[in-house]
Formats: sequence, structure tokens, C-alpha cells
Amino acid sequence: MEREAKIAFGMTFKKLAVLGGIGLILVILWYSVPRIVFVFCFLILGGAFVVGAFVKVGGQSITDIAKFAFSYFASSRTYMWKKKEKAAPIKFVKKKRPEKEAKEAPLKIAPESKLTSLSSRIEMGPKSKEE
Repeated sequence: MEREAKIAFGMTFKKLAVLGGIGLILVILWYSVPRIVFVFCFLILGGAFVVGAFVKVGGQSITDIAKFAFSYFASSRTYMWKKKEKAAPIKFVKKKRPEKEAKEAPLKIAPESKLTSLSSRIEMGPKSKEE
């Protein structure tokens, strides 16, 4: 993985060169245009530099995204749609399963649980000796 070396103020050589170019343009504008136009240009160019130098979207800088967008819109685009041929169409066939005769099982009654018999004994009281 290659990284560009940071030269000054956490900026690479490219960023410093762009900042110097913007500074040169602003110095020329300072002496050639009215102050209100200079302030407007200063805000636009300064904002563009800050966004281009420090803002990243999806891990890519705005300048890279702008380059990709420009190359996309500048290139010719011809779309060709070709149907892919398959060897043979696949058909899903649902097979009928033979029905098994349902045997009626006798109803099984579970024996009375010990907890139920214990609760009935508690409610009824102790068994008499006559039983």
C-alpha cells in the first residue's frame, strides 16, 4: 500500500501545490478586481480547496470522485444486450407421492400423574380405613 508523504501541516505535496496555486490566483485577484468580487472568489476557491483536500466519501477523496464522474460523462456509452443461451431449459416437475393409508391408532390415555393424585389426596383428606 502506497501512501503519500505528509510535508507540512498534515498535507501532501499535491495539496500544498494546489494551496499555493489558489493563493497565487487570490493575490492576482486582490489587485485586479473589486473587493466584493475578491471576497466571493476567496470563499468559493477556499471552500473548494478545503472540500477537495480533506473531505472523503466512501474512503475516496472528492477529487477522485470528480475525476471518475468526468471520465464517465466524457466517454461514449453503447449498451448491447445479448440474451444468454442455456443448454436446455430447466423444468421443475412435482411428483405426486403415493398416499399412505391412515391407520387409526387407538386413543391412548396417559396415566394419572403423581402430582395430580397428590393434589386430589390433599383436597379430599386422608383415606378412610373402610376403603
